[in-house]
Amino acid sequence: MNIYKTLDSVATRYKTKPGIIFKEKSISFEEMERNVCRLSNVLKSLGIKKGDKIAYLLPNCPEYVYSYLATFCLGAVGVPLDFMLKEDEIKTCLEHSEAKILIAVEKPDLDLNSIKNSIKTLEKIVLIGAPKEGYQNFHALLNEADSNFNEVSLNENEPALIMYTSGTTGKPKGIRLNYKHLEGSPKAME
Repeated sequence: MNIYKTLDSVATRYKTKPGIIFKEKSISFEEMERNVCRLSNVLKSLGIKKGDKIAYLLPNCPEYVYSYLATFCLGAVGVPLDFMLKEDEIKTCLEHSEAKILIAVEKPDLDLNSIKNSIKTLEKIVLIGAPKEGYQNFHALLNEADSNFNEVSLNENEPALIMYTSGTTGKPKGIRLNYKHLEGSPKAME
């Protein structure tokens, strides 16, 4: 499934209609597409290419939607992490998935420096919220990025997501889904 084509089609058809409603704020399909394209370009500029893993440690928020869709637009692999995970569980998932980028919100019980220094494949941490020295700032990057996006060709058998189990019988286990798994009814995004 080509997420970018679907997003572009829906954004063209329903430009000003709400694509996301979050905490009483409405984000149009057009604005959502623009932000997804900007984030796709940001991730590409940070070195992400087709097949690379991008992890998200986020509560429910529009940035989560942008992150998912931008990952899929690039043909990368999304690694959504449960926001309630403890630091050692996060490290396990990041190490197993070989994530190159972590998009996150700071949590009081989370030592980002420890995560950054202990995961060999992790090249960047992009934070949502107040700027913090040593980390990329999500909104600063987004605001400076171009919204013109060059579509990436996708094969439906390429990996799209690594979802992790709850780990109730041991460490969380990764479950790989491919782009074919993302297919649904064409009306799914309408």
